[in-house]
Amino acid sequence: MGRIISNSFIYDLKEGPLSKILKYVKADSTLQMELRKNSLNIYYRGGSLIKIKEQGSNQYKAYFDKNYVTSNASESVMVQCIDGINSIEATKNVIDVIPTIKQQMDFWMSVKKPDGGEREYHHIVAKENNSKNTGKNTDYFICDIEYSGDLDKDKNFKFDMIGVKWPLIKGFRDSNEDLTLCILGMKYGDKSENKIIDYVQDIHKFLGDKEKLENLKKEMEETYKIKSELGLIYPYEKTLIKFSDKIEVIFIFANQNQENNTVFEELKALKEEESYEELCQMVDMKFAKASFMGYGLYENNMAALEELIK
Repeated sequence: MGRIISNSFIYDLKEGPLSKILKYVKADSTLQMELRKNSLNIYYRGGSLIKIKEQGSNQYKAYFDKNYVTSNASESVMVQCIDGINSIEATKNVIDVIPTIKQQMDFWMSVKKPDGGEREYHHIVAKENNSKNTGKNTDYFICDIEYSGDLDKDKNFKFDMIGVKWPLIKGFRDSNEDLTLCILGMKYGDKSENKIIDYVQDIHKFLGDKEKLENLKKEMEETYKIKSELGLIYPYEKTLIKFSDKIEVIFIFANQNQENNTVFEELKALKEEESYEELCQMVDMKFAKASFMGYGLYENNMAALEELIK
């Protein structure tokens, strides 16, 4: 599976040399941990703050994305790898540079993404729906952000978020089976370049490939098990979930000026698309509405396309 870490990696995060990093991430509301193949990424404001890769048994290496370096000055930030992470003491070297790297990323974003950028808001949605404070009371949880791969030999896809619908209604949380897989797309701000129709066409093509869909389900079930075991997602203890055949596609439109008709024109065009009609036969298509200005996702705050463009 593409985004799964080893049992020894999980143990080291829970009780071994990486345990202080996990504790640090869980204590810092600006950070988000996501699983990748034999590695994990710690995200800050939607960008990869640090990547920790397994090198061997109880051996790890940490990387910082030097693309975020905006100065050649040696004092700007550590850009080299931190190698030989195999103890609590070595882990401390990683934790010690996190504030400096955060500052470097803030400098980069102030120049390149002064409005924060769409990826930062993927991070916020995931954090608000997964955290112990608000997440346990929402109806959706976010398994992963920026899930990508090949649609075919000529085209790639990237889904903003992959989630699980597990409603907070009486009796429903008693079972961890027959849950709904969710593919989420986000369009942030009036200047977003993401085209709704393109995104829907990619989802339609992806779901038409049964092997890809089954692999996604298996991967997200395994991801949920690991993240719940690490205390990163509800119920914050090891949980095995199973998906039903139901699928939801959810769009989140954030900070859209009501005077700007771009989104509504896109939605009207979408309604006429053949791929949209076919996709609606395969999934429940929904559009999230704000929960008193927050990013928590609730079933009762989901609207149909017809409600938005009437």
